[in-house]
Amino acid sequence: NIFDAPIGLSPFKKLSGVIDVVYNPLSTPFILEAKKKGVTAEGGLYMLVAQALRASEIFTGKKYPDGELERVYAILLKRKENVVLIGMPGSGKSTVGKIIAKKLCREFIDTDTLIEENAKKTVSDIFTENGEEFFRNLEAKIIREISLKNGAVISTGGGVPLREENISALRENGRIYFIDRPLESLMPTCDRPLAKTREDIEMRYRERYGIYKQTADVTVDASADAEAVADTVKGDFEK
Repeated sequence: NIFDAPIGLSPFKKLSGVIDVVYNPLSTPFILEAKKKGVTAEGGLYMLVAQALRASEIFTGKKYPDGELERVYAILLKRKENVVLIGMPGSGKSTVGKIIAKKLCREFIDTDTLIEENAKKTVSDIFTENGEEFFRNLEAKIIREISLKNGAVISTGGGVPLREENISALRENGRIYFIDRPLESLMPTCDRPLAKTREDIEMRYRERYGIYKQTADVTVDASADAEAVADTVKGDFEK
C-alpha cells in the first residue's frame, strides 16, 4: 500500500532530516511529507544499492572503485522513475510524451485515453452525461493506478494538478515537468470540455498557471516544436 505511512511527522518538532528505508515507491508519503516541510529526506533505494554492492564484494572478493555506488544508484533511479507531463489542454503533452517515450524506449501512458477506455465514452461525453465531479473522481482513480508503475512516460489531463492527491501519487515514482506553452499558442478544440473557446482557454490559463508552476519539478518552455521540447525534457531527465 504505497499511499499510506506508518507515522506522521507532526510529533517531531525539531526535524533536520528524514530517512525511509522503503525503496518502492521511490518517494513514500513519509518522504513527501518531509520534503513538503522543507526537511532533507531520502528514500531507501540508495541503501538497497549499497547493500547489494557490499554483498557482492563479500561473495566475490571483488573491491569496487570509489563512485561505483553512486553510478549504479543513478542508473537504477532513472530506470525506475517516471517522466510525468502536466500542462494546459492543447499544450502538446501527448505529442511530446510520445516522442520522449520513443527516445527513451519507454511505455507511454495518456491518462485521458485510459479514462475513455475505462468509461467507454469520450471525455466530452463524460462531462456532458455525468458531470465534472464524476470525471475528476475517475481521473483520480486512474492516477492512483498508474502511479504504481515504474519507468513510464505519463501525459496527464490539464486538470490533474487541481487535486493535491493526484500530484502526491504521481510524485511517489515520478519527476514532474510542466509543458509551458505560451497562451497565444493554445488553440481551443471541441474535444476539450473546459477549453472549447478562446475565453475558456484564457480563463483556465489564469486559474491554473500558478498551480502548474508550483507543482512541477521542472518548467519547460514549450514555445519550440515538439521535437525540441521533448529533447529538453529528455536532457534534463538524463543529466
